[in-house]
Amino acid sequence: MTDLRTLLDNGLRPGVYRWRAQQDSADEVRRTVAAAGWNFVLLDTTRISDKAGFLDVCATAFDLPRWFGRNWDALADSLSDRSTGEPEVVLWEGWRDLLDRDHDTVDVALQIFGEDAKESGQLRVLLREADDVPDLVSDLPVV
Repeated sequence: MTDLRTLLDNGLRPGVYRWRAQQDSADEVRRTVAAAGWNFVLLDTTRISDKAGFLDVCATAFDLPRWFGRNWDALADSLSDRSTGEPEVVLWEGWRDLLDRDHDTVDVALQIFGEDAKESGQLRVLLREADDVPDLVSDLPVV
């Protein structure tokens, strides 16, 4: 049992978290999440540098409809629309790189994810811990 499996078995609450597990690959995380019976989304923004790229990655990662408008309101609405209430883990890889390139995009995305987690009770967004803790994420709970 990994640390993540323990978190899931203990009923990780909806929200946005900094996650300390550095060693698990995205595929290992996917398998652990699936074994626990939860849904999984990999949001990889490692090569993304701006809002447009981020929204494109979201469209694919969350399997958003073709009419997804690629703006912040559309992202919030689309996440809400796809909510099933079933627990879902979103592993956000590359958030730290994107933060260096486009602080505002990460800031707004965190707000949208946090609001959706609170309202839908579905999302558990994990930001893999970076070598540093930027101010923007310093208040997020660590798991």
